[in-house]
Amino acid sequence: MNRSAEMADLSGTIEVARVVLVIGLVFLHYFAYPNSRVPPFEGFDPNHHQVATFVNSFVLFFFFSAVPLLSTISGWLFFGFSARPWEAIRRRIGKRGWSLFVPLVIWNLGALAIAFALRAVAPTSSLLGPFGIDFAHFGLWDGVDAVLGLTRLPVAFQFWFVRDLFVTVLASPLLWLMLRHAPLLAAAALCVAWLADFTFFGLFIRTDVLFFFYLGALARLRGVEPRVGWNTTKLLLLVYVVLMALRALAPLAFDPSQPDQREMLDLFTRLARPLGVVACWGLCLRLAATAWGEVIGRYGGFAFFLHAAHFPLIIFVKFVLWRLVPAETDAWMIAHYAAS
Repeated sequence: MNRSAEMADLSGTIEVARVVLVIGLVFLHYFAYPNSRVPPFEGFDPNHHQVATFVNSFVLFFFFSAVPLLSTISGWLFFGFSARPWEAIRRRIGKRGWSLFVPLVIWNLGALAIAFALRAVAPTSSLLGPFGIDFAHFGLWDGVDAVLGLTRLPVAFQFWFVRDLFVTVLASPLLWLMLRHAPLLAAAALCVAWLADFTFFGLFIRTDVLFFFYLGALARLRGVEPRVGWNTTKLLLLVYVVLMALRALAPLAFDPSQPDQREMLDLFTRLARPLGVVACWGLCLRLAATAWGEVIGRYGGFAFFLHAAHFPLIIFVKFVLWRLVPAETDAWMIAHYAAS
């Protein structure tokens, strides 16, 4: 395959990955069933609706690899230059301001307006909870913080990824120096920070984006072949699926409400993410080579809109559709989950 054909092939895979991974994030942001008190982040509920809560928890843990893979792709794309690096970095920071920061502000202002409109018509509604706003003590700083996510999650919480990605892009000159002068040492240091969930004194909401963005950049500059064989992909997927299933079933052997056990489970989940990144990328490579992949790839440009628009819409859809559920059985709960 010549160079231009290879890049076109990778471009198609990236478009497929964007669509598939964002769909996964939408499922992840379903959160708990309306009739369940156990958050899917802890695992399935061993006492009630075991099948439905397992499905929700397993899908959530599986797609924990979505943000790391999207960040890896972003780093690989950002550092794809061969000459005049400082000029290229400066230009790309400016472009990311328009493609990341401006949508961050606009969509969060919209979500904030929806939150206040909902409070005006239904001040005691439980639907206000996901917005994370203290309406009784809301001031100008709170509004700025809710929109930009300076010390908290943005009011449209899915934009934490966009917010951290923009901060990472702003730090790209420093990352470039690290990549040029101490690439492996910097990778090790960022890995330790990521495993320890060190946010650099609140500069990042989570360090997943920073670490995997750096890995993508490192892979690009080291000339790592961005391909995974199908046989390798199947093996990695099998291992990853088994690990995430075990994580979803963890409440059978562990108590996630205990801080020490929760930290151990969180570390286990975190350590599995690089495996999920490679497995999911290999799956996207395979999917992109099919007729279905060609169709999915056409909607790559729609992925950002889907990511931006799914909250707060999903909380209203969940509320409305739950009223239509005829019985609170596992089958109907899963149907509600998929429909929402």
